[in-house]
Amino acid sequence: MNKNVNRFIRVFPWYSGLTADLLFYIAIDTLFLTVVKNFSAAQIVSLASFAQFACIALQFPILFIIKRIGNTASTRVGAICLLLSAILITVGNNYYFVLLGRLFHDVAAIFKTASFIALENNLDLIGKRRDFVRVRASANTVYAVLTMVISFVASYMFNLNHYLPMIGCIVACAIGAILTFLMKDCSDYNRITYKKENKEKVKIQYSKFIIMAIVVYALFYPIVNNGQSDGKLFIQQQVLLDFNLDNTSLIIGAIVCVSRIIRVVSNIGFVKLYYKYQEKLGVVLPVMLSLSIAFMLFGSLIPQVFFKIIVMGIGYTIILFARDPFKLYMQDVIFENTPKEQHQTLLTMLEFGVKITTAGMGLGFSAILISYPMIVVMALMLAISIIDIVLSIKLYNMVLIGRPSSKI
Repeated sequence: MNKNVNRFIRVFPWYSGLTADLLFYIAIDTLFLTVVKNFSAAQIVSLASFAQFACIALQFPILFIIKRIGNTASTRVGAICLLLSAILITVGNNYYFVLLGRLFHDVAAIFKTASFIALENNLDLIGKRRDFVRVRASANTVYAVLTMVISFVASYMFNLNHYLPMIGCIVACAIGAILTFLMKDCSDYNRITYKKENKEKVKIQYSKFIIMAIVVYALFYPIVNNGQSDGKLFIQQQVLLDFNLDNTSLIIGAIVCVSRIIRVVSNIGFVKLYYKYQEKLGVVLPVMLSLSIAFMLFGSLIPQVFFKIIVMGIGYTIILFARDPFKLYMQDVIFENTPKEQHQTLLTMLEFGVKITTAGMGLGFSAILISYPMIVVMALMLAISIIDIVLSIKLYNMVLIGRPSSKI
């Protein structure tokens, strides 16, 4: 058992780093969809919305499947779905094939939550539960380093051949899928089954703390996701006003590169910050998110091109700094204060909230973009991020009053 657990812990950061998202593609996604697939801004934004709506319908059936097949098998299914996503986005010759690829991407994210549960279960087996944050931070660092390196070359690869980054994406996903066959949840909680007479034990009574945590999380990550994708598209539109396509791709690549370097720094230093300022991070990170949107929004109003790019680039960079730490913070808080039997359901509820909000925002933003420019969408994101700050302060006060008991 210890051998399998230790192998899982060694492999997990590499698996997680390779499957955290579609590597290579995320560095050139808006360019790829605009130049290669000839999608409009409204179509690009709507991809996420329609995929999210489909995932909302599939969320609980997938949760049922995860509980039936267990964390080990679910981790493998998630990696395979991500590989299928990369292939469909690459070879898809119309909007619907790319949309299907995006759907597989979002389905993969649901199955991938099983790997976090498996990590905590395995760490508990060897008495190292407190290493959860450290191992997860290591996984985030691997992903950050990989995306940083990719950001140096992705734009050049795209200019050399528009499909070259997508080949790299498929290879990365394939390696991640192979690694899952070296990973196993060795605990009794890999696949939890309940007898009919004990079903009342698995019912979750949601406390105010859990409800507030879900709401804060459900507002934070749609703004992060939209700020990262729509924000990059917004910057791209602004840069194209003054530069040609090749120069624009290089400028966007440079901004993404700097943001990835900052993301590496964020993940490397997060463990120390987490143990020192754990509760405060729940407020600081939403504030940083709001500042990032504000920088991109107001930076676009600067007439001088150089300063416009710098200010908007800073805003985009802040998003990447805040993204990983907030998810790790929320997951650890949930894990620390709830029974193991409920972790998969609660993690699913966090992501379910994100999907509902993302779908709603994306659909609304797509409708807005039909008649209005991207700056209107950015202004709305800023307003929503400010609301999230207010709610995160309320959540922070709940934590200060006293950590919720393990009963929820």
